[in-house]
Amino acid sequence: MLDSGLEQSPLYVEYAPLLEHLGLDIVEISQGRRREGVHVLIIVLARDGMTTVDHCADVYRLVYPRMQLALGERDLSLEVSTPGLERSFKDQYEFTLFRGRRVRIYDSGRRAWIGGIIEEVSDDSVVLSAVFVENQSDEIEEMNVKFTAIQKAKLDYRWEDERHGN
Repeated sequence: MLDSGLEQSPLYVEYAPLLEHLGLDIVEISQGRRREGVHVLIIVLARDGMTTVDHCADVYRLVYPRMQLALGERDLSLEVSTPGLERSFKDQYEFTLFRGRRVRIYDSGRRAWIGGIIEEVSDDSVVLSAVFVENQSDEIEEMNVKFTAIQKAKLDYRWEDERHGN
């Protein structure tokens, strides 16, 4: 089962508005203690186009000084990254961020993997289009999957879905 509540976490609440001005959304943000200090991970997604290394560098330059001030004398390790092509979802909120992208979901009710394109997201479910259910040959036009039935979910990158200069 996926978590929910990323949008209410204190780190998200503090840094999401800053990154919004850069045209970026926070996919994941977490803080952990280490022997020598604090490690913070921020995974960002560009709203328009691909997320690049330049986006990550911009986030680092914006966030690092602010976090250093907040932490005082403790050592800070900040890691900024992109979601990757086949990201495993950790929070239900990610379905909203990746609307229009292909996803694979393990549905515990059907006990099968389901693949499709995220069309709509509500408080309790996600609607997929162009759906294929594992071990079935027919494509289903549209399917509604409740969040309570989702055991696992991840992006499903397919070369055929992208335009490559042609």
